[in-house]
Amino acid sequence: MLKLSPRSPLSVLSLLVGAHLLLAASCGPHGKVVATGLSAPMYATGPTGDARLFIAERAGKIKILENNAVRATPFLDITDRVSQTGEGGLLGLAFSPSYASSGQFFVFYSNAAGQSVLSRFVRSSTDPNQANPASEFPLLAVTPPGTNHKGGTIAFSPVDGFLYLGLGEGGFPQNARDPNSLLGKMLRLNVAGGPTSPYTIPASNPFAAANDGIRNEIWSFGFRNPFRFSFDRANGGLWIGDVGQDDLEEVDYEPAGAGGRDYGWPTHEGTLCYSPAPGYLCDNPANPVRFTFPVYEYPHSDGCAITGGVIPRVPNAYLAGSYVFSDYCSNRVWSLTGGQRVDRTSAISPASPFNGIAAVSEDGLGKVYLVELGGGRVIKLR
Repeated sequence: MLKLSPRSPLSVLSLLVGAHLLLAASCGPHGKVVATGLSAPMYATGPTGDARLFIAERAGKIKILENNAVRATPFLDITDRVSQTGEGGLLGLAFSPSYASSGQFFVFYSNAAGQSVLSRFVRSSTDPNQANPASEFPLLAVTPPGTNHKGGTIAFSPVDGFLYLGLGEGGFPQNARDPNSLLGKMLRLNVAGGPTSPYTIPASNPFAAANDGIRNEIWSFGFRNPFRFSFDRANGGLWIGDVGQDDLEEVDYEPAGAGGRDYGWPTHEGTLCYSPAPGYLCDNPANPVRFTFPVYEYPHSDGCAITGGVIPRVPNAYLAGSYVFSDYCSNRVWSLTGGQRVDRTSAISPASPFNGIAAVSEDGLGKVYLVELGGGRVIKLR
């Protein structure tokens, strides 16, 4: 019988918030606090080439950090339609590659009906620091069977320009390999068009052929909860942090354009055999499905909910070219280069312990930030 675990970046939040950690105003030589007093920040990003940082708070507000200060008026406030039940909330934010001209951006959130919603919004035509809440155009709504394992990241590929969405399996592992379900998958969508244009299926999606029995939106299979993923700005490679079950947290890597893969859940947890099912035996040459195993995994003695991360590529960036990632439970920050992991936590924050890092992400200039859900801070790597 499949065993379910409550472990995830949001399900352990209450444990960390209750710790009442003392947070200092600044961090270590490679980390600097740039925003404090936020309400459960989940993610931070920005339009390409834009120096502002847009911070998504779990309850449904997006705030702007500009010139070292958080603007008093939110860029967007959709708290009236966001639900924080279970692992819900405003979980993801992405700006269109054409944002400078189109003003379009996309959010991923949970609503009161229990749906995971992908929507398009448009910024104000008169104020660059304001968006119009009434401009919402829902693109996709999926109803998970449970309140956990929702995924959380949406991002545009720098290579193909399409929008990628990572969905968790909703607490039911069998969804991860069900060809008729979008849960437990990575999706790839074409969202180009006007403010009220529906998404279309890229012709190059691996399952775009008609009548093959697989949803055309699916880019890849076999995820438990790909809470945070990112694209390498240098080559378009996709780095995915998939939250584990009982034993292992995993980092998956996919070269640009290499869709159609199966990352193994629930047959495998990382490289471990987890739950063999008819037709999906643990990896061997006779399998009808060949799995893609993680490029790195770590045991729950090191942490219990991988946050995921990014690869810094700006000139002179700290840890440039390495995958910088975190674990929500252990509050550690690591770099990964050539399969070798190095703990960077003390170099970034020796004086004040982290409190629930929900994202390691980049702004529109490629600068890297840690978003601290439990502590309400944003820390810039410098």
